[in-house]
Order: sequence, then structure tokens, then C-alpha cells
Amino acid sequence: MLATITRRILQGLIVIIGITVITFVMLRLIPSDPSRTMAPNATEEQLMQLKEQMGIGDPIPTQFVKYVKNLMRGYMGYSYFQKADVSTVIAKALPMSSILLLFAIIIAVVFGLLLGITAAINSNTWIDRLISGFSVLFQSMPNYWVGIILIQIISVQLKLLPSTGYKGIRYSILPSIVLALPMTAVLIRNIRASMMDSINQNFVKAAKARGIPSWSSLIKYSFRNSLIPMLTLFGTQLGVLLGNCVVVEYVFGYPGIGMQILNAIVRRDYYLVQGLVALLSSFFIIVNMAIDIGYIYLDPRIRKAQGGL
Repeated sequence: MLATITRRILQGLIVIIGITVITFVMLRLIPSDPSRTMAPNATEEQLMQLKEQMGIGDPIPTQFVKYVKNLMRGYMGYSYFQKADVSTVIAKALPMSSILLLFAIIIAVVFGLLLGITAAINSNTWIDRLISGFSVLFQSMPNYWVGIILIQIISVQLKLLPSTGYKGIRYSILPSIVLALPMTAVLIRNIRASMMDSINQNFVKAAKARGIPSWSSLIKYSFRNSLIPMLTLFGTQLGVLLGNCVVVEYVFGYPGIGMQILNAIVRRDYYLVQGLVALLSSFFIIVNMAIDIGYIYLDPRIRKAQGGL
């Protein structure tokens, strides 16, 4: 178990280093000039001075060496467009995106599990067909379109919830619903399929034959067995969720990590982009490492292969 965790941590560090190098080089190969974006009317001499201040006047290898040295001291760089350290910008945006993601995950998991299990229990009935139809609908609708429709109905017409900015938890409800719908649809369809497969397995039939109550066999045997493929699905959907944050936060004017990434890319704010990409890749790697550990806990075969817990 310890060897597995150590190996996954080392693999994650290698991936983060690779992503950092690729992001650093690719940003500087884009045919644009951040200094020109920041000061469009400046002279060439002024632009050269600005590049030196921004740390982008040296050759790429020299810039990378300086960047790595700063990282080892815990300094992620300075955002000249936001007039603040990168760590400060991230610290302000991270809590708001964390709230958004937390709400979206709770909504998706609760309704995905509830509706997926209900559809599996009532397979090939009108209930199953209705839930499956809704899941296809939720997955097919573009999130930016859903966001605009919800703003128009919930915020403009009914005036129930605010639609833009952030001044409290209520501002996170609408964007979190928009984020949650596609993930909910995917969870419903996959939980339904996995549960139906588990229900038909011999060990579930044997549990029923021994007189174990239907709900007990459903939860202890069918549901737990279906959690193993769900972990992989959940990990991939988190990556999709992070990507959708950019679009959803833009539609709602929500000042989170997604909005910061979009603005930083448009402005060619190199150090802020690098810091945000490193943050998101680290989060994704940590989640996948937790999922690997979850496999060991849920599947006795993997636990045995790893030498037990």
C-alpha cells in the first residue's frame, strides 16, 4: 500500500514537472507580445524596458531557469495585468471556484446516484425510460445555453437568484446547477448500467437465495460492486467539470479560477497562466491518486495483490 502511494506521488510529480515545462515553452512560442498588449501605444524602447520588468526579455532557457529558482523559493511570479502576486490572485479566486465545484459535485452525486439506482431497479419501465430521457437531455444541452436560459428565467423573470458576480453563497447556486447537469446525466446512465449488471451477478442472486433482504443485498452487494467503475468515471468527470468552469464562470461573470484562466490567456499573462495550470494539474493528479487508493479499498482482489491493507 505504501509503495503504491509513493509510486503514484512520484508519477504525479513527474507529470506536474512536464506540464510546467510544456506550458512555459508554449506560452512563449505564441506569436504575441504581452508588453504590447499591456502598453499598446508605447515606443520600442519603452517596450524593451517593460519586457525586462516583466521578466520576458531574456531567451526562453534563461527565463525558465529564473522561474524554477523562484518556484523553489515559493514565489510563483507577478501578474502585471492584475498588479498582484500570482499566489495572491489564486488565493482570492480559489475559494469561490471551490464553492462552485463543491456544490456541483454534491448535486451531481446525489441526483446521479438517486436517479441511476431508481432507473436500474425499475429497468424497462416508464420510470426507467423517463429518467434515461432526462439524462440524454441534460448531457445534450450546451452549458452556456443552459446558463443563459436559467439567467433569463430564474434571475430576470422570477427574480429568485442573482445571476452575475459574487457577493455570497446565493451567487454560486445557478452556475453550480449548470455545471452539475452534464455530470449528473453521465452518472445516471453509468450507474444504471453498472447496477443492472451487478444485480444479475451470481453473488447477488445467492444473497437473495440466503434470505438477505432485497435492499440489503442491493446496497451491500450490487451498489458496492458498481462503485469500482464509478470511481474511474468520477475522476474523468472532474476533469470535464474543471474545463466547463471556464465557460460557466464567463457566462455568469463569476470571479473564480475559470474566469482568471480565460482573462490570463487572452492577456498573455504568462506567470498567472503557469500558476493556474500548475494548480489545476496538481488537483487532478491528487484526485486520481485518491481514486487509485479507493480501488484498493473497494476491490479485495487489488488489495490482495498490493499485500493487503
